[in-house]
Amino acid sequence: MKELVIRSRGDKPAAAITQEGRLVAYFPLASQAEIVPEAVFVGRAGRVLKNLEALFIDLPGGASGYLPFGEIPGGTRPKGGDLLIVQVKKPPQGNKAAFLTADIALPGRYGMLLPKGQVAHASNRMEKADKLALTRLAVKLRPQGMGLVLRQAAQDAEEAEIQADVDALMATWQAIEEKARAASAPQLLLAAPSPLTHILREEKPLPQRILTDDLKRAQSLGIPAEESADPFALYNVSHQLYLALRRRVYLPSGGTLVIDPCEAGTVMDVNTGKNSLKGADIILKTNLEAASEAARLMRLRNLGGIILIDFIDMKDETSRQRVQDALSEALAHDPVKTVVHGFTQLGIMELTRKKTAEALHAQTLAPCPHCGGSGYTGLIQEEDSAHAR
Repeated sequence: MKELVIRSRGDKPAAAITQEGRLVAYFPLASQAEIVPEAVFVGRAGRVLKNLEALFIDLPGGASGYLPFGEIPGGTRPKGGDLLIVQVKKPPQGNKAAFLTADIALPGRYGMLLPKGQVAHASNRMEKADKLALTRLAVKLRPQGMGLVLRQAAQDAEEAEIQADVDALMATWQAIEEKARAASAPQLLLAAPSPLTHILREEKPLPQRILTDDLKRAQSLGIPAEESADPFALYNVSHQLYLALRRRVYLPSGGTLVIDPCEAGTVMDVNTGKNSLKGADIILKTNLEAASEAARLMRLRNLGGIILIDFIDMKDETSRQRVQDALSEALAHDPVKTVVHGFTQLGIMELTRKKTAEALHAQTLAPCPHCGGSGYTGLIQEEDSAHAR
């Protein structure tokens, strides 16, 4: 049973999705930053980087975003001081500015409106036959002079429901344009959806029940809800989160999955760990467990970009294909687009997962104030002390 668990009281409000009591997604509900994916701004063009075919856009609060010329429909080249409506595609990370686009995309439950686009088609995540039928409907419902992509959820919706969704998105775009005409740049035009709104829009299928400490608020979400004084305690959500954010995660067979985030992406290493048994069957079993757990943790930890998984070496191609199929199947339930590219020549599984927000550890953990989260303690310090003596 899939459930949405909401803790709205206390100093750390959050929502979690559980599947049969197991934590699969976690969303802090504290007030979020303004410059996050899907937020739309009117910004002012700043420094132009001719060699990189891009420019910086001034955003509110003294922040700036990076806008490649390729993200501007029509091939126009803004000059310093020009005003542009832009949308955040990737949030700022470390010293990197937010990645922006002027090709605005407004997602709804059933469709995605592209006010500056011309295409009309269905989601690429759908089967070919279903995609053809929805593509014809997208052509029919596309507003004149705009683009429309129908999402997978549109498969189970009536045409009138989809039309209402498109009409609502059109009204949103008209409000953005009207606000932009009267705004002084830089200014926020459309805030990113709240985590709860995002969950109800993206989750497929929707949770069957909500467990919450604020029943009145949850009843407006359209899902059967029950009240609990401490909803996270029922499934031990906080402890599950603690275990999932550790560097070393233990698998049921005794193996381990070691996760190391880095600037360019994330590397995962699978080991037999405490399992002292040998043989191809044990290796395959551990790798299959790791594939399932890696898929869960990618979503839970909100990992994005390049992801490399170093599974335990398998000699035969059949076993390698079983592991790849198991990983692809586990990732099929992830709302975020993830592509499994397969094993490299070095035998490492290569994936890419779209960056949608900061990784969960950056949202929930604070780096060490002494080393910034990059150092170690103990051996070197002790050796230095020994030399001093």
